[in-house]
Amino acid sequence: AVFHTEQSTAPLVLFRILIGGLLLVNALLLIPLTDDYYSTDGVWPTRSWKKQLGGRRFSILHWLPDSTWSFRIVLLVHVLACLLLLVGWHFRLACVVVFLTLVSLQHRNTMILSSGDSLLRMLLFLTCFSSAAGGLSVDHWLAGRSPLEFDRMDPWPLRLMQILLSIVYLRTVYWKLRGSLWRNGTAAWYPLWVDAYVRFRPPRWLLHPRLLRIATWGTLCEETALGIGLWIHELRFPLLVTGVVLHLIFDLILNLQLFSWIMIISLLLFLSPAEAESALRWLWG
Repeated sequence: AVFHTEQSTAPLVLFRILIGGLLLVNALLLIPLTDDYYSTDGVWPTRSWKKQLGGRRFSILHWLPDSTWSFRIVLLVHVLACLLLLVGWHFRLACVVVFLTLVSLQHRNTMILSSGDSLLRMLLFLTCFSSAAGGLSVDHWLAGRSPLEFDRMDPWPLRLMQILLSIVYLRTVYWKLRGSLWRNGTAAWYPLWVDAYVRFRPPRWLLHPRLLRIATWGTLCEETALGIGLWIHELRFPLLVTGVVLHLIFDLILNLQLFSWIMIISLLLFLSPAEAESALRWLWG
């Protein structure tokens, strides 16, 4: 019943719009990095990349000429497909193209990726099988439907996306608990002194050992609760609020690129159909 009881497409429509916008931002962030990280003479030249990987990771770039322009062309196709995904025009084809080009771009240089990028790839793969264009989309409008009239769907792709997010949080807690710094409550202190990651260093009075232990163990408790409690109806909405706040704090303090926003948009997959419809009506104005 959980996987096959029909419901509104609204949660996936909201996800499609938000993730489409985030993918466009991600693509724009790649443009100034092209010469340094993806070119024929950057830190990992195209020829060296092809030789070292030997085709072990899928990328359209394996079959294109060893040229920086090959990367730029794939990036351009990716941007165009992201726009089609965002507005929901030829949704299924656009989603497949976005997935294939994103995988190709990310596999060109995996050394600058985060776990959020891996989650984004897997969520996009599942989105290809969903009904995320069942409202507020060009396809919907061309079919003669009202923009805010949402289709009904078999929710199994949405459920798999939700299960994937739960696994991410629970595995995160598992690996953190294998490190002594998380168990002794000091892990929250260390990222604050890595200049490459810190965006805002809290004042000294917030760095008291007792507060650092609360931050460290509190993060573990919150991530455990998100992995389990989002499936409990009474806990779902309060945990969504605290989960969003947690990732906003991460984004304020640490320079994690789009990681926090990927997680926030993923959390919104747990909104009920009625809540997602209300959010979309608000967005529509």
